[in-house]
Amino acid sequence: MEKHEIRIILLHEFKLGRNATEAAQNINQAWGPNTLTDRTARNWFVKFRSGDFSLNDKEGRGHVSTVDNDVLKATVESNPQTTCKELSLLFGVSVSTIFDHLKAIGKVKKLDKWVPHELNEKQKLRRLEISSSLLQRHKNLSFLDRIVTCDEKWILYDNRRRSGQWLDEDEAPKHMPKPALHPKKIMITVWWSSAGIIHYEFLQSGQTITGDRYCQELDDFHKKLLILQPALANRKGPILLHDNARPHISKQVQIKINELGYEVLPHPPYSPDLAPTDYHFFKHLDAFVANKF
Repeated sequence: MEKHEIRIILLHEFKLGRNATEAAQNINQAWGPNTLTDRTARNWFVKFRSGDFSLNDKEGRGHVSTVDNDVLKATVESNPQTTCKELSLLFGVSVSTIFDHLKAIGKVKKLDKWVPHELNEKQKLRRLEISSSLLQRHKNLSFLDRIVTCDEKWILYDNRRRSGQWLDEDEAPKHMPKPALHPKKIMITVWWSSAGIIHYEFLQSGQTITGDRYCQELDDFHKKLLILQPALANRKGPILLHDNARPHISKQVQIKINELGYEVLPHPPYSPDLAPTDYHFFKHLDAFVANKF
């Protein structure tokens, strides 16, 4: 049956004084199961009781959307922070319609990413220069297999997180104590290359990286590198990639790097997104320790 025909019968049932459930049962009995749901019948009976006996869809329901995806894409890309509500008012359609069109053109909502520092123009130019030179060097002769990289990270003893709970309406949620203001934590250092992890170490509780400590880490790492990847340590020569943290660029560390004969890969200032350990190791480590105590 056509929708309009079902609505005529619903109005007829309403005029006879039947309720929505009875109307749905009568229609399904006469025209086959699942012809009409109770929910749909109730919605129409609510409309009839309000005095509205129109059998047409409300304006906008069932109509072909007039949103031009190319125009929508250009609008969003000109201001990525525009909300769906603002777009719905601009295009004269519902928020859900805007959401469907954004999904169709491959747009997804993502939160801003916090960064420790907003780059100024000079720093941006420096970043461009370094990145361009590294790309050109890679084109001339690949050096990625020579890179050894490292980083350090705090690991909390208590990694529990608040989470939602499916409970009965009158059931109280379980309690979870707030984390301590200064939680107990330990620092891990990781050294690795494209071949895998070469060295890692857990520092003593509360201990952090200093210039002297980093020199010791370099010595320990180099000894293991000689065993695990002797060709890289002796023939090719490792290229060290680390960020510009103070212990990494201290005077004693520079002396130690020269003693080991390492080349240091240029790293633009304030560029944590170019530190591979954050993306290829610590991200998985965070997932592993989540909600552990």
